[in-house]
Amino acid sequence: MGFEVDIIRALQMMSNGFLDAINHIFSFFGTEIFFMIVALVLYWCIDKKFAYRFFNVYILGVALTNVMKISFKRTRPFDAYPHEVRSIGDRETSYSFPSGHTETIASVSTLATIKYGKSYKIIPIIGVMLTALVMVSRMYLGQHYLSDVLVGLLAGILFAISFNFLLSLFKDKEEWFLVPGLALAVIIIAILAGVGALNTSEDMLKGLGAFMAFDIGYFVEKKWVGYDIHQNTKWWNYALRILIGGGVTVGIQYGFKPIFPESIPMLYCFLRYFLMALWAALAAPLIFKAAKI
Repeated sequence: MGFEVDIIRALQMMSNGFLDAINHIFSFFGTEIFFMIVALVLYWCIDKKFAYRFFNVYILGVALTNVMKISFKRTRPFDAYPHEVRSIGDRETSYSFPSGHTETIASVSTLATIKYGKSYKIIPIIGVMLTALVMVSRMYLGQHYLSDVLVGLLAGILFAISFNFLLSLFKDKEEWFLVPGLALAVIIIAILAGVGALNTSEDMLKGLGAFMAFDIGYFVEKKWVGYDIHQNTKWWNYALRILIGGGVTVGIQYGFKPIFPESIPMLYCFLRYFLMALWAALAAPLIFKAAKI
């Protein structure tokens, strides 16, 4: 552990206002917000079927990453070594191992490479660069050890490849992944409730809420709405989808915060993200189709 702390200390010796800001920007590429931007642009403007796979692979990876965090319970560097490491910016409250930010960007980059890498050679290059920058930034900010980001990298790549293969088995009936997906989500919630871990599994509940709603929404949308994202292809059609869809998504995410009590995670985390994902997967395409945008 000593050399891992030395790496963080060496990085933080370079700390100044400019580098702090730059590393916060790099770290952003491993957040759920960055993932949401990519996923929603894919779903509303580029490729609904791939966006569905993209979303499910990401959520499954996040769920397993959180299971690992809860299992290993590794303390963050700034808490374990408060006299040697400081948290630059907000102090993360979850466990340290593995790095969720790194798992996210590694998963996103791997999926993008699988789908578009042959046609656009720049995709894997950008993916590698962003992943490396996120890994370094998480250590610079004092949130993770080297082993956290390395395992996060490996997990992101393996989860992306494995879950992408799993979903490919459904071929053109990918919407039926809803059945095992919902069953798994219900089992996880029951286990969390049974061991009294609901109040300490906020990230897991957010993921489960979004996972269940998006899969339900996609199933209904594909069967009964059938919005063709390529029917209206003028630039302003895409712009309106992003502005309207993204605005409402953000509104649900932050607007319900003061309404749902934070002390009740099933409302504050699960239901809030359920509503957000249901809007994105079903309600937004329904409105886009009706408005012909």
